Amino acid sequence: MRIPLLPALLSVPFLLACGGGGGGSTTAAAPPSPPATTCPIATAKANPSFSADLLPALQSSCGSAATSCHGGSSPTGHVIYSGTAAQVYAQLVNVVPANAPTGQGWVLVKPGDVAHSWIIAKVTQDQPGGTGYGARMPLAAPNLCQPTVDTLSAWIAAGAPNN
Repeated sequence: MRIPLLPALLSVPFLLACGGGGGGSTTAAAPPSPPATTCPIATAKANPSFSADLLPALQSSCGSAATSCHGGSSPTGHVIYSGTAAQVYAQLVNVVPANAPTGQGWVLVKPGDVAHSWIIAKVTQDQPGGTGYGARMPLAAPNLCQPTVDTLSAWIAAGAPNN
C-alpha cells in the first residue's frame, strides 16, 4: 500500500506539535497557568477576614490550581495557598521566609508590621530584598491591583487575625 506524498508530508507538523514524532520527549514541563485574576479584591476592605477575603484572593491570584506556582502538590513557590484556611494561615503568619534576606527581620506575615511582612514586599516591589530574592508576584502576570494590596496590608496592620 502506497501513501500519497502530499498528505503524508502535511501530517508531519501535526504529529510533531502533538508529540507524535516518535521517541521520548525531552521538552520541559509547561509553565504554570496564569492567575485567574490579579485584582481579586476590587474594592479595598478596612476590616478583612482571612478566610472570607484574603484566602480566596491569594488562591485566585497565586495558587489554588494544581498547575499554579503556589498550589497543588508540587508548587514552585515557597508557600502553598491551595490548602485550608488553617493550613495556609499557619504557613504565613510568624513564619520566616525561605527566600528573603536574613538579618533584616522579614517574616512572611508579621502581625501589626506591614513594613516587615515579606508578602507585601513580594507583591509591591520588582526586586524585593535586592537581586537574588525573586521577582514581584504574581510572576509573569500583571501586578496585584491596589485594592487587593491595601486589603492585605489592612489585615496585617490589624494584627493578621485568624478570622
